[in-house]
Amino acid sequence: MWISGDTPEALKKNGLGASVDLWEDGQRCDTGPGFFEWWYFDAHFEDGSTAVVVFSTKPFTERTGPLKPGLRLAITTPDGRALGGFPLFNPAQFSATKAQCDVKISHNWVRGNLHHYELHAESGEVAADLVFNGTVPPWRPGSGISYYDQDLSRYFGWLPAIPYGKVEGSLTYDGKVHKVSGTGYHDHNWANIDLPEVMSHWYWGRAHVAGYTMIFVEMTSSPAYGSQKIPVFMLAKHDKILTGNGLPLTLDAREFEQHPGGRQFPLKLDFDWKTDQGEVHIDLRHPQIIEATSLLSMLPVWKQRLFRLVANPYYFRFNAELKLKVDLGGEKASEKGTALFEIMLLR
Repeated sequence: MWISGDTPEALKKNGLGASVDLWEDGQRCDTGPGFFEWWYFDAHFEDGSTAVVVFSTKPFTERTGPLKPGLRLAITTPDGRALGGFPLFNPAQFSATKAQCDVKISHNWVRGNLHHYELHAESGEVAADLVFNGTVPPWRPGSGISYYDQDLSRYFGWLPAIPYGKVEGSLTYDGKVHKVSGTGYHDHNWANIDLPEVMSHWYWGRAHVAGYTMIFVEMTSSPAYGSQKIPVFMLAKHDKILTGNGLPLTLDAREFEQHPGGRQFPLKLDFDWKTDQGEVHIDLRHPQIIEATSLLSMLPVWKQRLFRLVANPYYFRFNAELKLKVDLGGEKASEKGTALFEIMLLR
């Protein structure tokens, strides 16, 4: 069964308070067999380029293996070209601290204090040197940890350290250094479970429009865990979080389209959040695919052939048109903008 970590008991068990502490973005679990962890950053720039940087202790598909540090660097140029790579490194080239985010993988590194982060990442002839400054405070739903047994020993943790912030720095590609500025996001995950065992799929999105920042998620557990819907929601106005209560959130996804990769994705998504205090509605339309990747590509070729016989796990990332309606605690608004959302199909 799935057990929410949004309880006073879970906070106490993990030594957590109501607000996020510096150490929470440091190394949270072992790097050996049975565990995986990653620090994720993405940015959208005024020139139309984007960057995704991920520092990981190992591919999550290889949780039971030893430390295999990796860096994912994905840059999309203003003209739509996808550049970068996912190099892996010798375990001796990895280091991280528990006191705060301070991770090094060979010549790649990131350091930060929940509000200000600096990173350097490179893959071949492509590189990113970026500075992130959060404008929305770090947040987590309760403890930020979901449990998958009664003993609370099997878990998946998540911390959005920068739900929304400003980013500046440079991207290197085509033999040139390109100065960039824009907006960004940073979160951190750690776990000691196989995600496909406990999770069927998830929809995860975020947006910032007219001063409102939102994170909206619906995860669905695997049949072994009751196919439970696990909602997560945060809404902030400027630097004030209006709600972090995800339980009222529901998702309606419909009008599915077939992708050449063999999986489907919806053309219309509606997230509704309703309580006695008010309601929020988010609708996403006209999704444009940024990334569509088979998760089997992360495995050795012989394993890909074997797994393809029984499963086709897939990852999608989209940009979409967004409409937001807010009627909550004196806040009333109707806004239009864009949203980034992803679909992870683990089974």
